[in-house]
Amino acid sequence: MKRSPRSADLLELVMGLAIVGLVLFIGSFLRLRADLTNEERYTLTPATRTMLEELPDVVYVKVYLTGELPADLLRFSRSIEDLLDEMHVIQPEKLEYSFIDPSASEDEQTRKETYDALQKDGLSYSSIRMRDKGSFSERIVFPGALVTFRGKTVPVQLLKTQMRTPDADIVNRSINNLEYELASAFRQATTKDKAKVAILEGHGELGELEVMDISKALEETYSVSRVRIDEKIDALSHKVEGVSYRVNDFDALIIAKPDSAFPTRDKYVIDQFILNGGKVLWLLDAMNANLDSLRKNQFSIAVPNDLGVDDMLFNYGVRINKDLVLDRSCAFIELYTQPYGNQRKLERFPWYWEPVLIPESTHPIVSNIDPVHLRFTSSMDTTGSEGIRKTILLTSSPASLAQRSPVRISLNVVEMPPPFDRQSTPYMPMAVLLEGEFTSAFIDILPKEFTSDPTVAYREHGKRTAQIIVSDGDVIGNRIDTDKGMYYTLGFDRYANAKIYGNREFLINSMNYLLDDQSLISIRSRAITLRQLDPVRTVADRSWWQVMNTVLPVALAVILGLIYQYFRRRKATRP
Repeated sequence: MKRSPRSADLLELVMGLAIVGLVLFIGSFLRLRADLTNEERYTLTPATRTMLEELPDVVYVKVYLTGELPADLLRFSRSIEDLLDEMHVIQPEKLEYSFIDPSASEDEQTRKETYDALQKDGLSYSSIRMRDKGSFSERIVFPGALVTFRGKTVPVQLLKTQMRTPDADIVNRSINNLEYELASAFRQATTKDKAKVAILEGHGELGELEVMDISKALEETYSVSRVRIDEKIDALSHKVEGVSYRVNDFDALIIAKPDSAFPTRDKYVIDQFILNGGKVLWLLDAMNANLDSLRKNQFSIAVPNDLGVDDMLFNYGVRINKDLVLDRSCAFIELYTQPYGNQRKLERFPWYWEPVLIPESTHPIVSNIDPVHLRFTSSMDTTGSEGIRKTILLTSSPASLAQRSPVRISLNVVEMPPPFDRQSTPYMPMAVLLEGEFTSAFIDILPKEFTSDPTVAYREHGKRTAQIIVSDGDVIGNRIDTDKGMYYTLGFDRYANAKIYGNREFLINSMNYLLDDQSLISIRSRAITLRQLDPVRTVADRSWWQVMNTVLPVALAVILGLIYQYFRRRKATRP
């Protein structure tokens, strides 16, 4: 029996809908994902996947960035959701998350109580201005999350800024570090025992406020405390009965810009700490640049800074030279120039005494980090220590030179640049990683009755460990405002009024590497390119794109419909 054209069309439509329905039904049981981005921004790193697969129990994440938000923060919120969704695919039974709007309540008192509770839990708020029908209003947002595991809650500030009002650049950098922040929070919540990091004091090292930013950053993963040796043999380790050697009380030690000589007993304690497996991050100034004299007299004389540790470092495999490096790749300084009219003019000049080092090494400590800012730094050489592997992490630029002690530091250098073209010594080492089994710097020096004392537990040859030596102490110092008692993010530049240097990431990566947390380095070192719309063209071409987005789809649908009808009629009229 021959069907009518109308019946055939209806049957074809029903069959098409049935096929689409069947495909959708089958697809609901499958999860196919394809990351087509250049930098694989939607693909988790192997370290994160491994961490998720090894979760011992359920981790619950509460994100407080949702609701009515400006475009940048809305994009940030969606990026958080995309990442958590990707993590949930890896571990659907042990990862749960929800988005909560802390400003959802219409009652002001309820909102205030919610804000206070979140701040008590460790989250910080940001104040943003939102435009609504020509008027502006203030809105409080909490761009962070609380990660809970077995009753333990860890706050994680996903938007890293000290400014109350975030801008697009801060949001973009936060999106880039999103996987690292969440993975770090997961590890912090699920880890029972944190590695212990000691920051040394007692030799004129930087104060608490001067290293506050890096201390807070390290406290997210490690247990950080300040310690004094004071010539006490038990300051960094203790003796366990029945064990041949001493047991360290800390996993790593940070020595941040000391300005006075180390007593011999303090050096011995550090030496034995290293030989018993301790990790050390040395941040040392080989030269003493008198900045007060520079401000007062427009020049200063830098002389060697005798810390008394040169023999130890030489024995371990490195020597910090008594010189200062000038580098064409440098930070800027603002100086008053000749009066213009009745006012002096403040201009910006290259300040060659403050190198800005662009990492050339592919080592994970410095891979994909921003340039590192140093101040009055010295060059370094490696020595022939047997069995020690030496890796150069940071070097000067191709246009750099070193001036031997004593060095005259003058502001006139901005008017008479150094002869980089004729006298450059390119790629001078300024940060070196040492790895291996170190030998004591006190061999054949100590009396036999001391070394043979079982309570001393002297060790000549050490366990395998690692050290990092940087020939600048200011690399760890954050800018501070003494009047307000506040500090700025490490890497903050006062002229740019933003964080532009990678000092913070360099030091965190260094500690992660020393403490064998290389999975965190691999997550942090990934680079995601965030492509923004041109704000000028967005405003200028707004009407054009609105019309195109509205009219073009309709026009295409009409044209395709006419073409379909044309060929359908042509087919129907054929004999």
